[in-house]
Amino acid sequence: MTTAVGVVFSPGGKVYSFDPGGLELAWNTRVICQTSRGLELGRVVKPNHELESEPSPPLKRVLRRATPTDDETNETNRVEAKRAMRVFREVLRQTGLEMKPVSAELVFDGSRLVFAYEAEGRPDLTAFRDELRRRLTRRIELRSVGPRECARLCGDHGLCGGQHCCRRFPSHEQPITLRMAKDQDLPMSSGRITGLCGRLRCCLAFEHPTYKSFRDRAPRVGRRVETPRGPGVVTAYQVVEDTCTVEFEDADMVDLPIDECRELSEERM
Repeated sequence: MTTAVGVVFSPGGKVYSFDPGGLELAWNTRVICQTSRGLELGRVVKPNHELESEPSPPLKRVLRRATPTDDETNETNRVEAKRAMRVFREVLRQTGLEMKPVSAELVFDGSRLVFAYEAEGRPDLTAFRDELRRRLTRRIELRSVGPRECARLCGDHGLCGGQHCCRRFPSHEQPITLRMAKDQDLPMSSGRITGLCGRLRCCLAFEHPTYKSFRDRAPRVGRRVETPRGPGVVTAYQVVEDTCTVEFEDADMVDLPIDECRELSEERM
């Protein structure tokens, strides 16, 4: 069996598997990894674990734990990336390209600058890239991103008041659909189910398994149920508490765990 650790390189980014190289790495440990882009500083989000099958191609390695010197280098790179973004905007104004600057990143080992942008269509960036390379004297990588990735890279707070889900949690692989909103009894008005990126909110996908599990087990609203307090009728749900509200014949209404409510068959109603 192959031992691996899960590492992310930016908040909410994709989790990549790496060979720990004999190190025991706990959650939140900062590490230096060898990647296709060169050396990068990452954070462990999944400690040492065994993979179910052999990876192909073989995993790249974690070289070592990060040191205070590495943190200083990373901070210096951030300052350099901010300066590079100013140059990016200047060149963009000069060329008149219809693009939206999103982010700039200087790879940890300084081998290249990676710029993310948002644009309609596929503009010709050859001259633009050459001018950036000339002014910044570094290898330049331009990456087109969509609205969701744009929101993750920029980072801010969502409609709920908390930090964007796309920056707090690893990215999810399943598509986000209106079915998820319907399963959670949310209004279909766009203001309630779309995020600041203009797409369906990420929390719909993160919370959907909880709602689906609840509905698979819960008696239906309006149906009679047998409970430890006697028969009653289900009138409402409290999904987070894993309970439902049951109204009894004496008009008393009580919140009971759904596992204590057994839906009666129509013959017994």
